[in-house]
Amino acid sequence: MKKCKYLAFVFSLLLVVMAGCDYNKFQIELSTPKSFTLDQPSPIQIKIQDSDSNPVVGAKVTVDLKMKGMSHGNLSIEMQETKDGVYVGNADIEMEGDYTASIIINDKGEKWMGEKRFSIVTKTSP
Repeated sequence: MKKCKYLAFVFSLLLVVMAGCDYNKFQIELSTPKSFTLDQPSPIQIKIQDSDSNPVVGAKVTVDLKMKGMSHGNLSIEMQETKDGVYVGNADIEMEGDYTASIIINDKGEKWMGEKRFSIVTKTSP
């Protein structure tokens, strides 16, 4: 019986270590505008580096935006690489508020998912 508890503990510890190693696989920097104009695309930029601070080149990157507290679906954005490790896409944001960007990275057959949060307001006329 003690052997089973010991094996369960070791297995649990191994899972925690493996999850921790994958967590830091990428360094993500999300850049969004502070404000938006209705009916005009808002640029979203993601800078992706590996754990050694090298740019992640040639990955497939998707961002799903979801507004906090709203349940009218996600806004999915296919990102395009504009230079080494920098991916850009346009979002058709319709309301100001707090958003969660769910970032999905497919790099060399490995899939990684993470989240970043940001706020945006409607641009006012000068």
